[in-house]
Amino acid sequence: MEQKDKGVDPVTYREEYQEWMRFALQAAGLGTWDMDPINKRVIWDDRCRELYGFPEGNVTTYESVLTYVHPDDKELVNTAVEKAMAGDAGGKYDIEFRTIGAADNKLRWLRCIGQAYFNEQQVAYRFAGTAQDITKQRKSRERQAMLFSLVESGSDCMAASDIDGRLFYINPSGRKLLGIPLDLDVSLLEDKDFYVTDSYQTFSTDILPLLKEGRKWAGRIYLKHYLTKETIPFHADYTAIRDPRTHHIIGRGASLRDLRPELEAKREQQKLLALLENSRDFVSLSSDDGYVSYVNAAGLKLLGLQTLEEAKRHNSEYLMPEERERLKEVVNKDLFSRGQWSGEILYRHFRTGEAIPVHGTTMLVYDPVTGMSQGRATISRDLREEKALRQRMIDNEQELEKLVEQRTGELKKANIDLNIVNQNLEQFAYVASHDLQEPLRKINMFSALLQDKYANELNEAGVRNLGIIRNAATRMTTLIQDLLAFSRVSRQDHLFEKVDLRQTLEQVVADLDLLIQQKSATINYDSLCTVNAIPLHMTQLFQNLLSNALKFSKADVPPVISLTSRMMAPQEVAEHPQLQNGTPYCEIKVQDNGIGFAATYARKIFVIFQRLHGRGEYEGSGIGLALCQKIVIAHHGIIYGESVEKEGATFTVILPAYT
Repeated sequence: MEQKDKGVDPVTYREEYQEWMRFALQAAGLGTWDMDPINKRVIWDDRCRELYGFPEGNVTTYESVLTYVHPDDKELVNTAVEKAMAGDAGGKYDIEFRTIGAADNKLRWLRCIGQAYFNEQQVAYRFAGTAQDITKQRKSRERQAMLFSLVESGSDCMAASDIDGRLFYINPSGRKLLGIPLDLDVSLLEDKDFYVTDSYQTFSTDILPLLKEGRKWAGRIYLKHYLTKETIPFHADYTAIRDPRTHHIIGRGASLRDLRPELEAKREQQKLLALLENSRDFVSLSSDDGYVSYVNAAGLKLLGLQTLEEAKRHNSEYLMPEERERLKEVVNKDLFSRGQWSGEILYRHFRTGEAIPVHGTTMLVYDPVTGMSQGRATISRDLREEKALRQRMIDNEQELEKLVEQRTGELKKANIDLNIVNQNLEQFAYVASHDLQEPLRKINMFSALLQDKYANELNEAGVRNLGIIRNAATRMTTLIQDLLAFSRVSRQDHLFEKVDLRQTLEQVVADLDLLIQQKSATINYDSLCTVNAIPLHMTQLFQNLLSNALKFSKADVPPVISLTSRMMAPQEVAEHPQLQNGTPYCEIKVQDNGIGFAATYARKIFVIFQRLHGRGEYEGSGIGLALCQKIVIAHHGIIYGESVEKEGATFTVILPAYT
């Protein structure tokens, strides 16, 4: 009899298969969902319902599901669903998003994978898939991302290599510190490319064996800059990297801190300490509550202390007893309310008990990183020498005031006597000059009479002698008139008024017209200043200056005389100590092309009766420029001459401007 093989019952097989699938899904933590795209109805299993936080029910609507998607992810989910059902990417759906449980309000991360199924018209009639809770994986990835971001943004150099020592990662700060270009593949570099010779030897013989045993190493190491080869000191922490599951060594890592800023800070600190130690002032450091930990050498000497150990005590012991209450009520209150106190206080000498006046400044010192107070710093200056000097100055000032008062009285008396003498001299010069003119007029008159009536009766010698008498009398008359004019010049402030120098100059030029024509001279001038002066004196001043320029002209060259003026700047006025700062001044220059004079005679030409040439060469009394100087001084101004011999002269007059 033929035996037939028994087949598997399809119904039994389907039930067993479904049970196996449920077991597999449950073991994987997956939930299933099936959506009717046309009716927007979702059928899900218990696991999928739990993932959305629904307490019961295996059928819901798409809108209800979307309601419990996190607000920030809702648009993302909806867009992905629409794209899948539109046939994008073959209807595949794979997305991660957050949900907020409908009942438990719990935040979950889900990953949904699904597939849209289409009819012949390419319309989706089914959209089904799975949902998985990936909250733990997301948190793990976020932590890994944070750790990686921390490493990437760290200021220290961080590097990692595999178990064979092949480098595969250096963070950006490490690349920058070591000068490694960002586009360079670090796996191409070897250990010896990073270390200076001695440090490479240390790494090979001391550090590497420890890492292979799974141990750590920390200490100073010296690496070299990839581009410049500069040696860079680092504090290095090397560690073996283990697999978190098997604990097998899978690589090694290094964290390196650049020591250059720290070493530079230490050098600066050493300089500061040297400065404090060599300071002539008292310097101390103490805790917030006033216990002293450091006093420099000058401070120890000031207080009569021998060693630093003797100085380690409460700062109240540094003060005279009468100052200790002030320390509590004033110094400490200001210090902790404003961060600083400054003022005069009395220290005490520990050996002699002497009170030492000092000017002290105490301040709180803060940690630049934490902002917390690290204690107090005090700097004090010994005032004993300064106070003694101040007392001597007070004593000297009082003595000086007595001397000044005595000398002032003497000067007042001398000034009165000098004024009397000057008045007498001026009166004498005026009377003498006036009285001398009378006999000179008679000499001139009778010599002229003799020459007119008896010239024919005189021989040649008599006529020549008579001419000499007349010339001498004429010169004497001129001298007396000039001397009389010189004596009349004084500071008569009540006669000062506004004077337009251009008008004054035009008058003088008119008076000298005949001489100007005889000399074929040219007079050039612009719009001159207006000054505060005595009009007659200004006429005398310019008449003498122009007459002087015409007189001392070159024999074969027509005279050219130029007059210019300008207002002076304050800084220019300050260059002349004779002038008063804050007063506006006008500078007038009189320049000629005459014979000039040697620079050595620049002062001599203003002395009365001084002549640089003989009477036979140039006429004159020798009073003209002396009169000019006296007029300018009487007007609170200055005058000086400049010249190069045979190249002309320039006379500069500075007078107060009219305001």
